[in-house]
Amino acid sequence: MNSQLYKYAEKRANRFNMICILVIGILGLVVLLLNEVGVFTAEKLMMRLAMIELFIHSLIPLGIYIVHDKLLEKEISVLEYNWFKILIIIISYYSILELNIAFSFHAILVLSIPTLLSAQYKNSKKLTVLTYIFSILLVIFSIYGSYIFGMYDANLLKPLTSAEAEDVNNRLSALTFKRFIEVFFHYCSPNIICITAIDFIGFSITKRNSIMIEEQVMLNNKVQDEILAKNHLQNSVIEHLADIIESRDIETGEHIKRTKKYVSILVNKMREDPKYNNILNDKMTEYIINAAPLHDIGKIAVSDLILCKPGKLTDEEFDKMKIHTTKGGEIIKSILNDLGDKEFLNVAYDVAMYHHEKWNGRGYPEGKKEEEIPLPARIMAIADVFDALVAERVYKKPMPVDDAINIIIKDAGTHFDPNIVEIFKTVLEDFKKVQAE
Repeated sequence: MNSQLYKYAEKRANRFNMICILVIGILGLVVLLLNEVGVFTAEKLMMRLAMIELFIHSLIPLGIYIVHDKLLEKEISVLEYNWFKILIIIISYYSILELNIAFSFHAILVLSIPTLLSAQYKNSKKLTVLTYIFSILLVIFSIYGSYIFGMYDANLLKPLTSAEAEDVNNRLSALTFKRFIEVFFHYCSPNIICITAIDFIGFSITKRNSIMIEEQVMLNNKVQDEILAKNHLQNSVIEHLADIIESRDIETGEHIKRTKKYVSILVNKMREDPKYNNILNDKMTEYIINAAPLHDIGKIAVSDLILCKPGKLTDEEFDKMKIHTTKGGEIIKSILNDLGDKEFLNVAYDVAMYHHEKWNGRGYPEGKKEEEIPLPARIMAIADVFDALVAERVYKKPMPVDDAINIIIKDAGTHFDPNIVEIFKTVLEDFKKVQAE
């Protein structure tokens, strides 16, 4: 989970920086247009070559992203690769260098842009050092490149006149060792100091971003630990409740174990159906499966004389047996209410309360019908009845599996949700394997 957070942060940083590089390329075309109409006075051929090349370079990250992620539809986005981050930083430096040479050294402060792009990424000492070194080198290259190839600047190119400076050989001849040192101290040094200050701010932003991500990771770990502890407590409560039921009635205990397996088979198959795949997400699937053992929890409130009676129940006894649904709902709400997972509580309540409702509205305890019956209860109903039919009880012999299957299929649309019965037909072999265990 922690590595995923870092990956997500780097991915977003790559996407943001890719867009920034594209914006720089577009601005290069704007600069070219302004130079063409006379707003800027840079040599036109030099400006055209530099700005068009700048724009082409700005398209490289976007082009790679489109081909890799959109056309080839690779499973892992190119935005997640470390080399893509390095490519963006290199292109940003090269683009800024082109811009500086074309404008002489007057645009040198834009060298802060690569640092600010680097600041979007996770703090890395190696990246920090390399970024600073490249920034300083590019200050030097920009100024001396401007001296040799840039537009005329009387102070930088003294004692050359504008006409003399048009010849590169004249510029090189004027760049004596003494003049080389003068240019460094008068032009490079102040800009190096300025870029150092900007880089320091950028590196501070990088550090701050990394600290924020680390704090987010720590918070996420804390939340995950709390979720695991809560789930462990919840599962422990479920297991102990199931043990209580089994201690009163071994047959019911085995029934609980098997029905959970039936529910798991059924609900996972239902996820493949477009009608249910949005409803039965990972969390809801887990909730329904984990709630299945609680469907008969209300039998704790039923007398042993009724629960373990070897013969058929009288109408009065059956009415008392029916209360296990409402009692189950009450028990779940009273015991699980403090665990904090309201979604699971609702699913468990629906399973315990409504698993004896019928599609035609003739079930109990509330006579709900069709989709008024919660989906978890409709799933539980099939698993519950199937096992009740094929299992041996004190009051009956087990029914042949195929006969039980035919009963469930026949009762589709009366007792059971017909759509779920259709899915039940596709997992019969899995049900049989569980029954045979």
